[in-house]
Amino acid sequence: MSIKRNSIANYIGQSYSILIAIVITPLYLQYLGAEAYGLVGFFALMQAWLNLLDLGLSPTLGRQVAYARGRKRGFEFFKRLLKSFELIFIVLALVIIGSIYLSSEWVAQVWIKADTLDLSILMYCIGLMGVMFGLRWFAGLYRSGINGMEDQVWLSAANIILISFKFVGALILLAFITQDVRHFFEYQLVIGVFELLLFMWRFYHQLPVTEHEPSFIAFDWQAIKSVAPFALGIAYTAGIWILITQTDKLILSGILSLAEFGYFSLVALVAGGITALSGPISQAIMPRMTLLLSLGKQDEMLNIYRQASQVVAVITLSVALAVGLYAEPLIYAWTGDNEAALWGSKILIWFALGNGVLALSAFQYYLQSAFGRLRLHVIGSTIAALIQVPVIYYAAVNYGAEGAGIAWFSFRLVWFLCWTPIVHRQFVPGFHLGWMLKDILPIVSVSILSAYLFWAVDIINSEQSQILTLGVLIVIGLCTLMINSLGSSYLRGLASQRIKKWIFYYKS
Repeated sequence: MSIKRNSIANYIGQSYSILIAIVITPLYLQYLGAEAYGLVGFFALMQAWLNLLDLGLSPTLGRQVAYARGRKRGFEFFKRLLKSFELIFIVLALVIIGSIYLSSEWVAQVWIKADTLDLSILMYCIGLMGVMFGLRWFAGLYRSGINGMEDQVWLSAANIILISFKFVGALILLAFITQDVRHFFEYQLVIGVFELLLFMWRFYHQLPVTEHEPSFIAFDWQAIKSVAPFALGIAYTAGIWILITQTDKLILSGILSLAEFGYFSLVALVAGGITALSGPISQAIMPRMTLLLSLGKQDEMLNIYRQASQVVAVITLSVALAVGLYAEPLIYAWTGDNEAALWGSKILIWFALGNGVLALSAFQYYLQSAFGRLRLHVIGSTIAALIQVPVIYYAAVNYGAEGAGIAWFSFRLVWFLCWTPIVHRQFVPGFHLGWMLKDILPIVSVSILSAYLFWAVDIINSEQSQILTLGVLIVIGLCTLMINSLGSSYLRGLASQRIKKWIFYYKS
């Protein structure tokens, strides 16, 4: 299965998801109002935190699928593991739903600072959120398995369809039927049920038939025990990761009013889109890196690692710098809301740059996951959390959202520069310096230079229409991306090969 084909499919799906969210989110704000939209942002925040209960099982299942494909009779063991995971997920999904239902009144009264939404509406919506958390979290198990099978073209297509229903369908509901936030969450619940059933069917459809099929409901303690160290390592580090990436949002959700948190959710959506741009690459390379190592082909694995890191550096740094430098006109052109633009512009630049660095930092985790040894990742994540969480808390409480953004970017940059070489030295001695100097530094240098040149020209005019401003920003982004591609030896090589083919074709 082609990594390039899967990467393209993943990027199409991911780009569509980001684009449709960017286009439709301002309309949600228009139809629901800032406060009700703040409730939607709170839903996204809580969904991230409840991923802690995954216990590392979903990524472990995805890795075990990839590993089983490289082993004779590997799916005999895998199917016993799958049935055991399903049973655990059923129990935990019920715990999630019950716990959120019982705590809905406390969350609505104490944590959320609403001015106009009725308490009963808040409690009802929070209860619906609990059911959706359970469904989407369970669907993530099968999503991870499909990804491990490298069935990513189908997965991308399915995601496009589901995202269309979630966003476009909800917009139609709000625009033509009802603007009641309760109906919005009820609609999302229906989509969540369909998503779970679809992914479950596809994953089981892809599994090969084995000689000994497990029963419909089964639990194999030995199978669980054999992968427990890896799963617990992922669970622990995933928990630390959520602390690192979501603490600022959780703190601000209790500090800001629900309307202000709605504005912050817009900032978080844009900044989160930068990190999401690296998702398709990681989905494509992680199963393949694991497979190559299981076959003893480390050099091929490292070649994929270097190429992928260059592509991610070009894309994420281009977008992060463009978004950061043009934060205010971007938010205004996007939402048409001057208050949101003024409030969010000083915050977005720091979260955008921080998330660009974060996307690059993730590569050292991909390497450790491929080797199946997460001890160093556990240590590093613990140290990062012990330092960053208090810093973010202090900055958020004392300096608000802007302080949290500055602290976020500063720590991510320092951590990338200090921790990544330690990981590389442990797994691939002698690799880091060449990777930094040949693969990353040229791209960073070209990205900063191109961003500065565009910013110095001062193309954006405050009197331009929203559509024209968006158009200019898109052109700037595309031009920046093309220029920054020159800093990547891998992308230059691809371009050179394509040009030579065109020349040969026209000459012949």
